[in-house]
Amino acid sequence: MPTASDICELWPHCSFGDYPAFAAPCAGPDGRLNIRINSTSEKIWFGFGLEWGYTVTYTLYNPSGGAVMTGTLGPGSQGYLDNYNQACTGPSAIATGGYNALVYQPLTTGDYYFEFVIPSTGKLNLHFFDVTVSTASNVAVNGRLWSKNWVFSTMDTDRAFKGKFYIYSDDHIVTEISFNQFKPFVFAVCSNPTGCTATGNLTSDRVSQPGRVQYGQFKIFLNNPDPVVYPSGGLGNVTAFFVPPPSCTGDVNIKVNSTAPGVVDLIVHVNPLPGYQPEDVSIAGTVVAGMNTFTWDGINGLGQPVPNGTPIRIEGQVTAGLTNLPLYDAESSVGIKVALVRPTGSAPKTYWADNLLPGGTINLDGCLQPSSGCHSWGYITGDGNTVNTWWYALSQTLTPINFLHRRNQLVTQAYSICNGDSIWFAGAWRKTAGTYVDGGYSLLTGCDSTHTAILTVNPQPVVDLGPDLIKCAGESVILDAGAGPGFIYNWNTGATTRTIVVYNTGTYSVVVSTANGCTDSGQMHFTSQPAPPPGTLQIKHD
Repeated sequence: MPTASDICELWPHCSFGDYPAFAAPCAGPDGRLNIRINSTSEKIWFGFGLEWGYTVTYTLYNPSGGAVMTGTLGPGSQGYLDNYNQACTGPSAIATGGYNALVYQPLTTGDYYFEFVIPSTGKLNLHFFDVTVSTASNVAVNGRLWSKNWVFSTMDTDRAFKGKFYIYSDDHIVTEISFNQFKPFVFAVCSNPTGCTATGNLTSDRVSQPGRVQYGQFKIFLNNPDPVVYPSGGLGNVTAFFVPPPSCTGDVNIKVNSTAPGVVDLIVHVNPLPGYQPEDVSIAGTVVAGMNTFTWDGINGLGQPVPNGTPIRIEGQVTAGLTNLPLYDAESSVGIKVALVRPTGSAPKTYWADNLLPGGTINLDGCLQPSSGCHSWGYITGDGNTVNTWWYALSQTLTPINFLHRRNQLVTQAYSICNGDSIWFAGAWRKTAGTYVDGGYSLLTGCDSTHTAILTVNPQPVVDLGPDLIKCAGESVILDAGAGPGFIYNWNTGATTRTIVVYNTGTYSVVVSTANGCTDSGQMHFTSQPAPPPGTLQIKHD
C-alpha cells in the first residue's frame, strides 16, 4: 500500500471462491505466511488490524509445526494496528512513533509461520499488518517475510493495485515486479519456473489458462530478500550450440553444451519473415552442465511437414532466473514492470502467450519494458482466468544456426480424369492411365523427394440425340441419351430417364453423368409441323 488510499488487504482463508488457501490452518506448507529466522538472537515483532474494529485471532508456529504463541487482538490491545501510519512505521521498540508490537524470541532457526482463525464469512480481511524481524539490538532486518501463494484484495473493482513483489528463484535470482495500476478486486499471486502447470513441456506449461491453473514454488517477498539468508546466483556459459548433419527422416537434433544448469529457449524459424510467425516453432527446456540435446520433428507451427531443402534458421538463448508469474483473477492490467535486483543488471524482456483466453495476445519475441510496463490485458481476459507472464533474469544469446532442412518425401497420390481430358505432372500432360514418377535424389540435401502419381482414366459418356427433326402434328420421336453403367440423366424437361418421347416443338437437351464425375451432353430441335387445312390442296391431271 504505497499510500493510505491504496487499500490492499491480506485475505487469509480456507475455501473462499477458487483462490488458493492462504495463512489458515488448511493452507498447508505452500500457503503459509512465513518468517525466516537466521539466529536465535533475532526477534519477531508483529501486529495486525482489521477494519471497523473487528478482532483477529492468530497463532505463531515454529519450524517444527509447534504453536509457540497465540492470541486475539482487538482495538486497544498490544499488537493491534489502528491505522496506516502505525503499520508503515513499525514497532516502537525499533522506530520512534511506532506501535506497541507483540514480540517473540525464537528458540530455533528456520521458517516460523502465522495462521489465522477464519470467521464465518469465509475469509479474513486483514487490513493492516506488520511483521518485522530484528537483531538482538532491535535493528530491523528486511526481507524475511515470504509466501509461495499470496491472496490479496483491493476491496473495490475500481481500485488499482500499486504494490510490488520480490521473487527469489530457485537459482537465487531476485526480480522486482511492480504493477501499473491493474484492478483485480481479489487476486492470487504465485511464481514458479514453468508457468501454469509443470508437465515437463515448457512450451505448453507457460501458456495462460482458463480458470485457476497455478502452483507456487518460488518464494515471494514484499521487499528485497535478505542477501545474507538468500544470496545471489548467476549464469553459466554455453560453449557450443550446433546442429549435427540431420538424417533424411525430418528430425533435427539441436545440441547445447553448457557449463551450468539453466533453461534454453529456441525459436525454429521456418518462415523467413522477422519475428515469430505462425509457421515457426518454439522449443523450451532445461539444460544441465554438459551436452544437452533438443529434437525438432520437422513439423512446422501449422502442423505440416517442412519440405526437403527448406532454409531453416534457429535462434535462442540460455538463461538463469527463468521466472513465471501466473496471476489468478487479475483483471484489467495496464502493464507489468520487471526489474533485475540481484545480481544487478538491465531489465529483462517479458513474454506471454494468452491465446487460450478471450481477447488474449502472444509475445514470444520479448517486450522491452516501456514506461507503462509490458503485458496488458482487459477485464474479460483476466476475469476468473490465470494470466501468465515469464522472463529470464540473466541470458546468453546464442549465435543463430542456418541450414537446409532434410527430409525424404516419398509421396504417392492417386488422380483420376475422364477419357479425353489430361493432367500435368512428371513434366508433361498425361491422359493415359498408369503410374508416373517425378523427382529423385536431391543434390542439395542428399535426400529423396519422389512423387509417385497413379492415374486412372474413367469412361466418358457419349451422347448423340441425332439431327434436328420435323414431323407432322400428332407424330412423335423417341430421344435416346445412351446406356452405360451408373449413368445419371438430367433432361431439360425434368425427366431423369434414359429416353423420352417428344411431340411438341422445342429444343430438347440432356446431361449424362457418371458416378466418378465424367459428363457429356447433347441436344436436338424437334418441330411438329401442323397439317394444311382441308381444300387447300388441288390435284390436277393432264
